[in-house]
Amino acid sequence: MRSRLLINFLLILVLTSLGAYLLWDEEPSSASPDRLVMLDRDQIARVSIIKNNSFEIDMTRNSQTWLITKPFRARANPEVVKLVLDLTDAFVINEIKTSSANLGFNPPQYTLSFGQKTIKFGSINEVTNEQYIQVGNRTFLTKTHHGYNLPDDPIKVVDRRILGGEEIPILFKTNSWRAERQGDQSWNVMAADDNLTSIASSKIKIWVAGWRSTAATKIEVPNDAPGLIYESVSITFENGSQILVSIEKDNDGYLLYRSDESVAYRVGRDAGLRLIDPYEVARTL
Repeated sequence: MRSRLLINFLLILVLTSLGAYLLWDEEPSSASPDRLVMLDRDQIARVSIIKNNSFEIDMTRNSQTWLITKPFRARANPEVVKLVLDLTDAFVINEIKTSSANLGFNPPQYTLSFGQKTIKFGSINEVTNEQYIQVGNRTFLTKTHHGYNLPDDPIKVVDRRILGGEEIPILFKTNSWRAERQGDQSWNVMAADDNLTSIASSKIKIWVAGWRSTAATKIEVPNDAPGLIYESVSITFENGSQILVSIEKDNDGYLLYRSDESVAYRVGRDAGLRLIDPYEVARTL
C-alpha cells in the first residue's frame, strides 16, 4: 500500500515537472517585422512608375477609380493597381548596411513613387532569390513578387471594360433613338421616328448590362484622329457625368473612342453591333 502511494506521488511529481519545463521552454513571440513603406494604401492618391529606358506611367485616383494620365488618358485596371499598392504591405526581410553600389540601382530597374515616397527596385540576389529595394537612403531585401507585379507595358494597365464599375448609365442617346431609365428603374426606348417598335424594359436592361460588361479584345493608342465615324452614342451616368462614345467601323469590327480618354477599345463585329443597336439585342433575345 505504501509503495503504491509512493509511485503515485512520484508520477505526479514527474508530470508537474514536465508541464513546468514545457511552459518555461516556450519562446516569447517574435516582434512583427518592419514594413518597407509606412503608408496607408487608402490614402495614396497618386502613383508614378518609371521603367528604366522604357516608359513612365502616372496615375491619379478619382474617388474609387484610378486614372492613367501619362503616357495617355484612360481608366486603370483596378486589379493591376491593387498589385502595385500591395507594396505597402511588404515587410523587410533584411536591411543591407554595406554599400549599394553593385546592387542594381545605377540605374534602378523600376522607380515607383507613392506621392512623395520613392522606392527603387534593384537587382535580385541570386543566392536568396530576394530583391534589393531602396526606400530613401536605406537598402533592404524583400520578396521578388513585388517587382514582378509592376507592369512591363503601359497598355497592360488599361481597364479593358468599355465602362467603369462606378459608371452606371441612366441615358443613352443617338440621332435615331434614346434609351432612358425611368424613376421606377424600368427602361424605355424612344425612337426619333415611328419606324422603330418599342422594346420591353427587361430586354433593354440586358442590353445596358452588355455595355457595363463588355471588354475590349485589344486596346489601341491611335496616332491620328478617328476616321469616318459610323455611330456616336452619348451616355449619361447616375452621378451626372456624361461621355460621348464615337464608333469607327472597319473590317475587323469596331473601334470605340471615349471622349474623356485617348485610347481606343477594339471589339468584334457581333459585340460591337449589340452595343450600338439595342434593337439587335431585342431581336435575338
